[in-house]
Amino acid sequence: MTRDLVRGGWVGLVVGAGVGYPVSRLYEEDIETYTVLPLVVVAVAVVGSVGVWLAVRMRISRPVRGAMLAAVLLVVAKNAVELAVPSPGPWPAFGGFVVLAVVSCAGGAALAGTAALLPRVVAAVAVCGCVVTTATVEHRRVEASGQRLRADLVAAYEKSLPLVVPAVVPGRVLVDVGAIDDEVLTLGYARDEGDEPDVFVQVSGGGDPREACAAWEPRFGPCERAAADRWLTKKKTGGRQVMVAGVDGRLVQVDSDALSREEALAVAGGGLRAVSAEYLVELELRDGR
Repeated sequence: MTRDLVRGGWVGLVVGAGVGYPVSRLYEEDIETYTVLPLVVVAVAVVGSVGVWLAVRMRISRPVRGAMLAAVLLVVAKNAVELAVPSPGPWPAFGGFVVLAVVSCAGGAALAGTAALLPRVVAAVAVCGCVVTTATVEHRRVEASGQRLRADLVAAYEKSLPLVVPAVVPGRVLVDVGAIDDEVLTLGYARDEGDEPDVFVQVSGGGDPREACAAWEPRFGPCERAAADRWLTKKKTGGRQVMVAGVDGRLVQVDSDALSREEALAVAGGGLRAVSAEYLVELELRDGR
């Protein structure tokens, strides 16, 4: 067992040095992962084969079984360490990978070559413990990341976006929420929660509805007054229309080819109701459109 442990360590040194460099490049700043992954795959295939060949040449007991066990130990150990140190630099990542490869290959060779039950039980318990711990920590990290994202979005919404939605959108439910330039709230409405939006509403700060409608004229046609502070422009074909209105000190634009003129006027003239940033963020994260 001792002989296999030492010789496995030497094999691990070769494997770690050969695979460690391309793996360490994954931790470089501003690296595009897809440019490095092919190099990692090639290094694993080539250096892994060399490692097995070295294990055979060095007369390690059960070299193939030891190599398979070493690979499992290395992956588990790397995942566990990566959770503890999520963003190491390239050189620390390289050094750490070499150390893990030495330990994993030494342990794999020793365990594969021994007939004693206790070392195998200890190794199995250690691997299972690492897997469970890694999964638990990763789950908690994902939860914490989601909570931070939600908190950041809520803060961004509260900072500059108008936290209001149309009081009336006939036959529709709110299914999509977003923002433009962190100042314009965009809302998508559909007949049912699982449908694609067919009514699109933008709510922004105060402005002149006539001027806002005029911005659509090059693509649609002349604006016409639909009611007080409400202007309508529509395409000659397709039925798409845009209603622009001043509502409660806000500028509201209703864009749809599914609403009638009266329904669009009801959306633009039905007033606005206040909502919380948490409500809008929950819709945005839940839908993920």
